[in-house]
Amino acid sequence: MPNRSSLDRQRPLRHVLPAPSKQPPVAATPAPAPAPRPRQMVPAACNSCRRQKTKTTSQALKRGYQDLRRRTNVHEELFELLRNLPDREAEQVFNRIRDGADVDTILNLVRAGNLLLQMAVTPETRFRYDFPYRSEMPDYYLGNNPYLDSIIYGAASLYAQDRKPDATAAGRPGDHATDGYDSIYLKPFHAAEVVDPRLTDAKISWWTSVSSDNVLMRELLGVFLRCEYIFTSAFQKDYFLDDLVARRKDLCSSLLVNVALAYSCVCFPRFSNRAEYWNPDTLVYRFLAEAKRLWELEKDEPRITTIQAGILFNVFHNLCGLDEIGQPYRLQAIELARQMRLFETTVTKRSERMQKSMAFLAWTLFNWETLVAFSFMVLPVIKEPPNWTLPDPAKETEFYGEIWLKYPLTQTLSPSYFGQVFRSKSQFRVIMHDFCMTAYSEDSQVTVEKAYELRQRLKSCIYYHHFLLTIFEPLVDTETPQKPSPKAIVAESRRQLQTLIRLYYLRHGYDAMDLFIVIPLMLAASECVEAIDDKTTGQDLEVLRSTLILVAKGLYDQRRNHYLAEALFRVVRGRMRPSEVALLRGSMSIDDKEWEEKQDMVQAVRTPPPEAD
Repeated sequence: MPNRSSLDRQRPLRHVLPAPSKQPPVAATPAPAPAPRPRQMVPAACNSCRRQKTKTTSQALKRGYQDLRRRTNVHEELFELLRNLPDREAEQVFNRIRDGADVDTILNLVRAGNLLLQMAVTPETRFRYDFPYRSEMPDYYLGNNPYLDSIIYGAASLYAQDRKPDATAAGRPGDHATDGYDSIYLKPFHAAEVVDPRLTDAKISWWTSVSSDNVLMRELLGVFLRCEYIFTSAFQKDYFLDDLVARRKDLCSSLLVNVALAYSCVCFPRFSNRAEYWNPDTLVYRFLAEAKRLWELEKDEPRITTIQAGILFNVFHNLCGLDEIGQPYRLQAIELARQMRLFETTVTKRSERMQKSMAFLAWTLFNWETLVAFSFMVLPVIKEPPNWTLPDPAKETEFYGEIWLKYPLTQTLSPSYFGQVFRSKSQFRVIMHDFCMTAYSEDSQVTVEKAYELRQRLKSCIYYHHFLLTIFEPLVDTETPQKPSPKAIVAESRRQLQTLIRLYYLRHGYDAMDLFIVIPLMLAASECVEAIDDKTTGQDLEVLRSTLILVAKGLYDQRRNHYLAEALFRVVRGRMRPSEVALLRGSMSIDDKEWEEKQDMVQAVRTPPPEAD
């Protein structure tokens, strides 16, 4: 074993480093800094640059000039204010100058005051749509036209700046439409909202198992009351809502609520697929399915609500172009009415509320049956008007039930004058019923003498041009000493009807659900299509084209609400010449996919729809 000393000699020796220095190292001498560049002398600089000693260029001359020019401009503006402001306001500005106020401060005060004044002014609330093909009203409609002189539509807005009516019309009421008129005359009807306290808290889900969204169903009923209720009036609105809220089943039922909600869906603009009654994913399909289930259970019960539901079923199926399916509902409603002796006033042992409900329903059913008979050219099933007397709406408003509307930017509610409309419509239906009983009875026809008698009776109400056309078109070639001749009556009625179609569009447009307007559109479209041929040229062709494109657009817009308008639009488009079809596409900007869709479904409509007066 090697000893320790030999092992130590074999190990490498440790390196010995020098001891650290006790003096600090000497710093290297820094390089001398470069001499600063001499500042470039500028002949002129703005005050701001001089104060901040900021490098500048010769642009300072321009900035100084602009600053001087701005000061000159504000003083010129102040001078213009003193010269143009009213005396009182100019004096206030002058006093501020005397008090030492800065010119910028004075101008800011005046500008801010003008803005506040502009904000305080109520903006223009009247509204009008623009015609799609020719923006102006054709001269064909301007001369001797009572509708264009009416204050109802504010006819002065229809004329271009360089085109005014003749001097005799200059002082008529239609040329002075102002903001003083009610909103109901100056704003689209679809801009209004129905206001009824009973709708605010109504728990409609108690009456239906389809939906639990009470807020949505309240909105649906509100839109229905605004759009379609006046046209159908299947139930008395006040009695219906009273029992709906109180959960009474005298004048409200689950059957009636569900079919009313189904009808309401086609009026609701937020439902993009509201016209698809066949689509099980839509609310309209589900409400209708539930209503049909309840109808099968209750259709044999002679109740007021069952009759009302039958009317709504019939109207709804006509909207879908399925009048053959809807007809049994109407006939069953009439049969139930007879069992209840609805048209007799001798029924006793009923409360005053129930008697008024029966009277209202009797006239509703008579009006609808007469309209259907006139539209389909058949003999009415109901042979005589009801014995119930319709009261004066001004004295007995509660008999009819008023609908109150709230228009935008208004603080007050506007009435819809439903009582006046219902009573006038009922009086008109009596005349229409007389015509149907004469025209569509076996071995009977309307003579020239009968036609002029009906025309005289119509004048006591208002002009109903489609009715006049129906009466006098078969007599247009008949020789008669009476004036105006049947041919002149037909020509003038067509002109006035087309005027009303245009005025309706200017005020309301065609987007909102309105069954009332569909058939006048179809009538005007048929007349224009038949009148346009290769011999039609010049101004006559332009007038016919402008009307045809307008009414075709109306049917196209209404197709979003119900399928009947879809089918009618396809019929009209199929009868148009390629040149008019091209103009229609250009004015509406429709893509090819939307233009050609749903072609296979046109076959669903086989008979004409109900007519609107």
